Amino acid sequence: MKGLFKVLILSIILITPLIWGLLWKYGKTSYSTLPIMGSVEMTGDTTPWLVSDFSFTDQTGKTITQNDFKDKIYVANFFFATCPDVCPKMNRNMHLVYEKFKLDPEIKYLSHTVHPEHDSVKVLAEYARKLQVDPNIWHFVTGKKNEIYEMAEQSYKAVTVEGDKPSNFIHSDKLILVDKEKHIRGIYDSQDYKDVMRLQDDIIIVLKQYHDKK
Repeated sequence: MKGLFKVLILSIILITPLIWGLLWKYGKTSYSTLPIMGSVEMTGDTTPWLVSDFSFTDQTGKTITQNDFKDKIYVANFFFATCPDVCPKMNRNMHLVYEKFKLDPEIKYLSHTVHPEHDSVKVLAEYARKLQVDPNIWHFVTGKKNEIYEMAEQSYKAVTVEGDKPSNFIHSDKLILVDKEKHIRGIYDSQDYKDVMRLQDDIIIVLKQYHDKK
C-alpha cells in the first residue's frame, strides 16, 4: 500500500509540470494573434499605424524619447493630474497592469499629460509618488502642448479633441498597447475592467510572439 502511495505521489510530481505546460500551450492566449492596427488586414492600407519619434520630460526631469523604449513593448495613455473622474480610474486600472508585469523588463508605461500648463515635473512627480510606481518603468511626461496633441491625434489615434486650436482639449479614456516596432497592437477602454483584463492577455500574446521568434 505504501509503495502504491509513493508511486502515486511521484506520478503527480512528474505529471504536474506537463499539465501546466499543456495549459500554457493550449490556453486561451496560446494560438491567439494580434493584428497590427492600421495594417492591410484591417483597413486595406499598406501602411500600419506607427508611433512617431518624440521627446518629452518625465516626472524625474529626464528627457524621454523612443530610445527609452527600445526593445520594449509599452502601454500608453493620456490624462491630466486634476481630472476628477475618468483619469483616476484609468490610472488605477493601468496600475493593475503595472503590478502584474512590473518584474518583466520588456514592458514599460507612458502617460502623457494633456494639460502641460498645469502638470509640471513637480506635479507629475507627486502624482507618480501617490501611485507608488518605479520611474524607470512608468514615465509620466509633459512637453509642448502642440507636440503632445499631435502625438495623440496622429500616432495613437485613440483620442477625441474638442475645441478650436490652440484652446482644444483631449478627452481619452483609452489604453494603447505598442509593440517593439512601435506599431499599435490594441486599444482598450480603461473604464471597463474586462477590457483591462483583455489588455493583460494581449500583452502576454505579444510577448509570446517575440519569444517564439527567438
